[in-house]
Amino acid sequence: MSISNRYLGVQEKRIDIPIVDNVAFRNNLIARVEAVTLKIIEQISSGQPPCISYVDGGTITGESGSREEAVHPGRSIDSQQDTEYPGESSLDVAKERDARENADGNSRRINVDFATKRSRDKFVLMTTIMAEVHRLLLTNTTKTRRSFYYDLKSQAIESLAPKQRYVDRALNDVANLLECAPWDLRLLATAKGLVAGNMSITLVDNRVIDCAIPGGALIPQIVSNVTSIRAKAKFVLVVEKDAAFQKLLEENCPRLLNCVLVTGKGYPDTATKMLVRLLSDKLDLPVYIVVDADPFGVDIMLNYRFGSTVLCKGNESLACPNARWLGIFPSELSALGVKTIPLTKTDVAKLKSIEGRTYVNEVVSEQLKVLRKGKAEIEAVSSFSKNFLTATYLPHKINGRDYV
Repeated sequence: MSISNRYLGVQEKRIDIPIVDNVAFRNNLIARVEAVTLKIIEQISSGQPPCISYVDGGTITGESGSREEAVHPGRSIDSQQDTEYPGESSLDVAKERDARENADGNSRRINVDFATKRSRDKFVLMTTIMAEVHRLLLTNTTKTRRSFYYDLKSQAIESLAPKQRYVDRALNDVANLLECAPWDLRLLATAKGLVAGNMSITLVDNRVIDCAIPGGALIPQIVSNVTSIRAKAKFVLVVEKDAAFQKLLEENCPRLLNCVLVTGKGYPDTATKMLVRLLSDKLDLPVYIVVDADPFGVDIMLNYRFGSTVLCKGNESLACPNARWLGIFPSELSALGVKTIPLTKTDVAKLKSIEGRTYVNEVVSEQLKVLRKGKAEIEAVSSFSKNFLTATYLPHKINGRDYV
């Protein structure tokens, strides 16, 4: 039976998401911020330089942000990786990043001491963020991280955050300090993920987002803004980047394969990962992931399945371990006649970091070994013939259960 016939007569499924103003949790979080602040005041009053301390979990995960274009053009990367606070050395950051990526799950205690030049700016930025978080919690409101970043730029402390990623990283550190998920802090990432298909999302103000619109719809913040999701599909297809997403829309993939199409435009944000997790868990839809056959593509696939290597809070709400890697496999490039290109030094470094992670199984490890011979993008496969991905590649892979 062809895949198009197999998915006729699909029943509609619906998720209802109750919006609850958890006053008790919000008050508890306010109390935590005030307790940290009181401790800092007591330290200063006793003549000690203030210092804050928190536990940083190794491979337990959380939210991700964006990679600098100079590292890998056209794709986003975890904002916490390869990122320094002002005053930190590249060596210090590299050591911390490697410890996080290759940790065996043991926690480390991080001390941020105002008396130490290397961490002084980090201390001030974290306390500035806590002040804003305290205000947002008291008023029960939210704000985008981007807006907060521009607020900093208009103040005398703009040097604390020369770029957006400094705010993203410091917010994650504050989440670790307060032992909560980053989205609990009311400073939300700007929406960037897209979704397309026979699906609608209802917001708290009763507006309905139709995901069947041309070009796809922006994925809204799930936690604070969505009351229900309705979908009529057989599976969820996650693609790494916007170019592949738009290509599949041109091929009419959501209708022909009866699927929900999702992209996080590189490393996914919280809203994108939370939507994928909900569609998998609550609607019981299989999730397939298609990424570039390169180290960063593999890392993005693992990000959806196991979470980012950055945070120690929120993984249970974001990771989708039931998702399956559908392609593009490094091992199939030769058979497909795809010309590969050599890995860069950055690619090799990322490959090594992936190989050291405890959750990477034997099958993925074998693909990583093949990947050392050369890489290729999704576009190298999609260009074989018109509608090749939708008409040939994807149906063959799914029907043949050719996934990891």
